[in-house]
Amino acid sequence: MTLYDLIERQAVSRPSAKALVLAERILTYAELRETIDRWAAALSARGVKAGDAFGLVMRNSVEFVVTFFALAKLGAVAVPVNFLLKADEIAYIFEDAGVVGVITQPPFKRQVEEARKRLPKLRDVYLPEDVQKLSTAVVASPPVTAGNDEKQVAMIIYTSGTTGKPKGAMLTHGNFIANVEQCIAAVPHLSSKDVFLCVLPMFHSFSWTVCVLIPAYLGCKTVIVESILPVGNVLRQIFKHRVTAFVAVPPIFAAFLRIPFFWFMRWINPVRFCISGAAALPAAVHEKFEAKFGLPLMEGYGLTEASPVVCLNPYDRRVPGTVGKPLPGIELRILSEEGKPLPLGEVGEICLRGGNTMKGYYKQEEATREAFLDAERTWLLTGDVGFLDAEGFLHISDRKKDLIIVKGLNVYPKEIEDLLLTNEAVAEAAVVGVPDETGDEIIKAYVTLKEGQSVDKTELLKLCRSKLASYKCPKDLEIRSELPKNTLGKILKRELRKP
Repeated sequence: MTLYDLIERQAVSRPSAKALVLAERILTYAELRETIDRWAAALSARGVKAGDAFGLVMRNSVEFVVTFFALAKLGAVAVPVNFLLKADEIAYIFEDAGVVGVITQPPFKRQVEEARKRLPKLRDVYLPEDVQKLSTAVVASPPVTAGNDEKQVAMIIYTSGTTGKPKGAMLTHGNFIANVEQCIAAVPHLSSKDVFLCVLPMFHSFSWTVCVLIPAYLGCKTVIVESILPVGNVLRQIFKHRVTAFVAVPPIFAAFLRIPFFWFMRWINPVRFCISGAAALPAAVHEKFEAKFGLPLMEGYGLTEASPVVCLNPYDRRVPGTVGKPLPGIELRILSEEGKPLPLGEVGEICLRGGNTMKGYYKQEEATREAFLDAERTWLLTGDVGFLDAEGFLHISDRKKDLIIVKGLNVYPKEIEDLLLTNEAVAEAAVVGVPDETGDEIIKAYVTLKEGQSVDKTELLKLCRSKLASYKCPKDLEIRSELPKNTLGKILKRELRKP
């Protein structure tokens, strides 16, 4: 089975069932398949073929979904990126992946065109209206499906690394389908009657798997919302379309605690369950949300390299402060520094095995070898630290290296530190995340200056804003005479994180 088969299956068995809803636009599964087939034919006519990489720089949209499944049909590879990235950041990813085409939206076309100057392989840049225009012009029948192997790479998602340069995690059709089936097995009573709200950005693996692929597998309706703001619109979509599954990140659930909600509204609330992921959910937020709304809030854990969901708190017994139990079909081990399995209750690196683990990092053999425990690439090393309790619940003790999470998006300090060091006055730089009560983090930078040099912090913050996506930019920067270090001269970031 491949990902295109999910749409084909629903179009045959439930052709008139609603598949996607965005504002007043509605596509049934039959209409969705027809749109996908025509767009696949149009892309094929313009030279997109199996194995080609194709970029997506878009907010949540019908065209995002259509383009992905059209690429899946052709056997091509989707390369989604955060639409907030600047031109240099987009250019690096697309150059590394070798994209031959990109679909974007008017607000982001400028940075894509700027990035295009560095991309000799990039032939075409499309806008959403081109999907309809070019598809209508296709006379020939839709191309024969070239994406017919579950071992083919379906998507390359770039994740930042400690080197500051993103690495492309290669996720196959089989990886995604395995994770979809693992998730479905963990959530009771899921059926085609459920309605999913997709408000988290589709370029994020968590949103893509849970809010798009799971509904496609089940034949559910997905209600697409372009942005979490305004929150009032999100609430209107929930009630209007009788959404049963609400998936979000911790800051969103914290924000909902501030919304008036009267007890009688529980009787008309259509939501059946909520899922939180992409960042740690504070236990206090978890408990207050369930008490206020009377809904099960199921916190999970995952990483892009695992397609991405690994653990989920059970529907019928949730333990705040943990990320739940491994999904069916996923094995977890806690390893010592020597790589040996540890008993229950002991803290070590989290390692996992399952059909959802990535094929590897694109063009990064050494990084791929380092990401797996074994030569066969079956046991994935997460780099996260935690322990399993006697009941099998996973507790996360520390995050992967120095990772910062802002609004559910990963930020690696090295990228910001390297940029700050490009200023000739800066001698050292350290960037940390300072958590707030919602589970979100605020980025703060610390620098020391070279002897005899001076620079204003405003200038350094301006440098960050000019080169980095807004969510990666420090909210504050402090210039110090020295930074705390250990005996080996390593900067002690834990000291900088202290209040």
